[in-house]
Amino acid sequence: MMKQFLIYSGLFCMLNCEAQAIKLYLLSNHDNAGDHHQCLGVKHALIKLSHDPISTEDLNTKITPSLQIKNSIEKDLADQKVIVVGSGEGGIEGIKDLQSNPSLTTCLLSHMFLEAYQNPSLLEKVNLIALPTHVSAGLKDKLGSKLIETTGVAHNRQIEMVDEVYLEWGQKELPACDIYLAVVLGGDAPIPGPSKEMRLFTEEDATLLAKYVAQDANDACVLVLNGPRTGKHDADKKEILTVHRGGYSDRITELFQKELAARDVENVKIFDFQHGSQTPYNSFDLALGAVKATRGRIIVPGDSTSMVSEAIDTLCPGHVLVYESSAMNEVHHAHIASELAAGRAYVLTNYNDVSCETKKGEPKPGAATVISQRLLEAVND
Repeated sequence: MMKQFLIYSGLFCMLNCEAQAIKLYLLSNHDNAGDHHQCLGVKHALIKLSHDPISTEDLNTKITPSLQIKNSIEKDLADQKVIVVGSGEGGIEGIKDLQSNPSLTTCLLSHMFLEAYQNPSLLEKVNLIALPTHVSAGLKDKLGSKLIETTGVAHNRQIEMVDEVYLEWGQKELPACDIYLAVVLGGDAPIPGPSKEMRLFTEEDATLLAKYVAQDANDACVLVLNGPRTGKHDADKKEILTVHRGGYSDRITELFQKELAARDVENVKIFDFQHGSQTPYNSFDLALGAVKATRGRIIVPGDSTSMVSEAIDTLCPGHVLVYESSAMNEVHHAHIASELAAGRAYVLTNYNDVSCETKKGEPKPGAATVISQRLLEAVND
């Protein structure tokens, strides 16, 4: 009996050692939805890729003091490995009191290179920093071996959710059609830097895009989506406070709709973004699901790094067309160039010319997957 007990005890210990628990901390300012969704996307990919069980703590650094975060992490480090994933300025704030530990792996994420990344004291406590590949070579060199380069950015738009939303709401909310063409209108976007100067998605952009869509629609049902930045400013770049509130739309969306009608595009469904909407589904999920189910196409603006990444990672190659607009800045253009070079999307220039790059083999994985693979390598190293 004692011999059997020892054998079983040994097997139990071996199994426990092989399946070591990992604690994952997500740190971001939850008011910045893009930052929070980056963290959630990495969480989803990590759980999917890891052979070890992962428990998660998702903390809002706007309301959770960094010293409290430090104490919680140090407590967990006593008996397990810990991964910390922080996004944006909120992620940097959340890790400021952390100290290095062989069982701690810390990774920061952002859409662009942040000034704090040049701080030596920050770099000392960070194992990895994930940035889109279109960031300049000079800035990448500052991070050295800590850099994870990604095509696009991490996000939390999941294929399973897209399918579920379309299955539940497609017949209720969409016109019956054999194929769908989804179009996302661009929005006003700031130029990176202290000036915060705006680039506008203009009436001319809306008119030219409508002309292209009318030529491309054929027998498809056209699903039109906008966002909080669409038509947000007037021609003098002053914010219009009533836009997308209280049932009011915006002049850009209204013009686009009129231009489609003038070109005899009749089967059109408009999803007008409204602040505080209680709609039980996400319209972008629904549009992606409709395009995916009918092997249609989606046309997305280059001024939205997140939407471009989400559409490309959700749909099969060849079903995403990214268009250039007046709202795009240098970072946007660099991102689109990287997606084109990777063969992950078609690009529409001047609302007339379509470019694509044919790549052999499997398409490059999304940013969240690339980041998670590096994190697991670091944890198991």
